[in-house]
Amino acid sequence: IPDLPPPPKLYKLDLSSCCHDAVNDTVVQLATLASIGKISPTGMGHSNTGGLVHLDMSGSTAITDKAMEHLASNCSSSLQELEVGYCVNISDKGLGYLVSKVNNQLSKITIWGCAQITDEFLDGHARVQQDSTGASLEILGAWMKQSGSFAVR
Repeated sequence: IPDLPPPPKLYKLDLSSCCHDAVNDTVVQLATLASIGKISPTGMGHSNTGGLVHLDMSGSTAITDKAMEHLASNCSSSLQELEVGYCVNISDKGLGYLVSKVNNQLSKITIWGCAQITDEFLDGHARVQQDSTGASLEILGAWMKQSGSFAVR
C-alpha cells in the first residue's frame, strides 16, 4: 500500500510458550530479519540498525547452532539477553560463536536444562568472568566448576 509506513521493528520476542518443535532455525532467522526490518522474498538481508534485544526460546527443541549464527549476523549490536533453557540441540560451539560475534551489550544467557553445555563453553570465554569494567556475561542455570567443586550459577 503506497504511503503506508513500515511496520515497527521487533525488539523483544518470547517464543517459550510455543510448541517445543514449532520454533526452529527458520523461525529465528525470520524473527531476526524482522527485527532489523529486512524481510525479503529470499529471506536475506542485513542492517546495522535495530535488532532483537531480548529473545526467549526456552524449550524449543528444534533450535540448533544455526539459530545462533542468525542471531550473530543480524543482532550482534543489539542482543542483550538470550534464554535458551531446554534447547537441547544448541552446542558449546554454537553459543561460543554467538558470544564471540556479539558486542559487549549481551549481558545474560539463561541455559537451564542444557546439560550438553560444558566447561568448553563456560570456561572458554573471557566474557563469562567478571572483568574490571563490569562488562561480564552472566550465565544462569549452568553447573560450573568453582575452586575444584561444582556449583549452580
